Amino acid sequence: MNQLIPITEYVSYMLYSYLAGAIVLQFVPPANKPMIKVSKQSLLLAVLGIIIVSFFPVLQVISFFSTEGIFSLRAYSILTEFQVGIAWLYGSFAAIFLWMIIYVEGSKYLQALFLVFMILSVGYASHSSTLDLWPGLFSHTLHFLAITIWVGVLLHVGWSARTIENWHPFLRWFTPLSIGLFLLTTISGIFLMFFVVEPKDYANAWVLPYGQMLLLKHLSIIPVLAFALINGFLSRKSKKDSDFDAKKWVQAETVILMIVFFITGVLGTLPPPHQVNATVIQEGGAFWVELILGHEVVAPLTVQFSLVLDGLLLLIISLLFLAMIVISFYKKLIPWVALSFAVLFVVAAYLGLMMSIVV
Repeated sequence: MNQLIPITEYVSYMLYSYLAGAIVLQFVPPANKPMIKVSKQSLLLAVLGIIIVSFFPVLQVISFFSTEGIFSLRAYSILTEFQVGIAWLYGSFAAIFLWMIIYVEGSKYLQALFLVFMILSVGYASHSSTLDLWPGLFSHTLHFLAITIWVGVLLHVGWSARTIENWHPFLRWFTPLSIGLFLLTTISGIFLMFFVVEPKDYANAWVLPYGQMLLLKHLSIIPVLAFALINGFLSRKSKKDSDFDAKKWVQAETVILMIVFFITGVLGTLPPPHQVNATVIQEGGAFWVELILGHEVVAPLTVQFSLVLDGLLLLIISLLFLAMIVISFYKKLIPWVALSFAVLFVVAAYLGLMMSIVV
């Protein structure tokens, strides 16, 4: 079950994004977006998929607390008393209403309303909400809403659009929107991070699996910005270049965002390091960190930076890979080459940082 949860979380993020993108694009006039065809069946399946995959974390909690012979009793208790169970019930009710509205091709405003209710249930079930209800609920809901709208629109434009007609009218409204969504995602994400990791312990948490995934997530966001720069600003040259395929570059950006989603799914299954030293004593450090460092991680500890030649060279190489993403655009290389540079940036930056710490 533990190995399955990250996959179900990832699928849930993608389904929410698919729904959010489809609903948001309903509010955009046809002249301001590419021609996109979204089938009603796919939206209905997405809603049903969310109900199913979002139940797996609830099932995990039920299985953890259940003993032989009282599974149904524990299931009822968790569904009615635990935040994760209550959130799934309310989220499923909202999803059923959304399914019915989509089925009868009802109001886009009602579709948006019930989708927001579903996202509120995600915020209510979050770890931050269990720690501090209203700040955690508000920040997680905003974070999730912003990222699903951003990714959702890109998913539909990159993978469902038949042509790139109206590309520039699309960029005129989506570029400022994406900037605003990114800022909202960043601010709310930092606020959420402070629920589980104090700023002074951010680097110390790198010795733990949670801190490792958090570091990889943050590094993966950096090439997303490079692709956003290309798709939001540099791609305006497509007006003069008939060979430029905007869809392919948007697809490449969505692949990076899918990687971020998967890392986030893994992150949600790991124990948050509220007290790094206590977590190290209880569970030990991440084995791959000990492999890189060449020694066992023992508490109490403090992570310090000490740039060595190998680490410095890797960090410089990572910056070169980042620059190569933009250079790939100017050299008219296929976007998948730029995508490979993005992955190499994350790998080089990660290794460069890990080789530059002393525990």
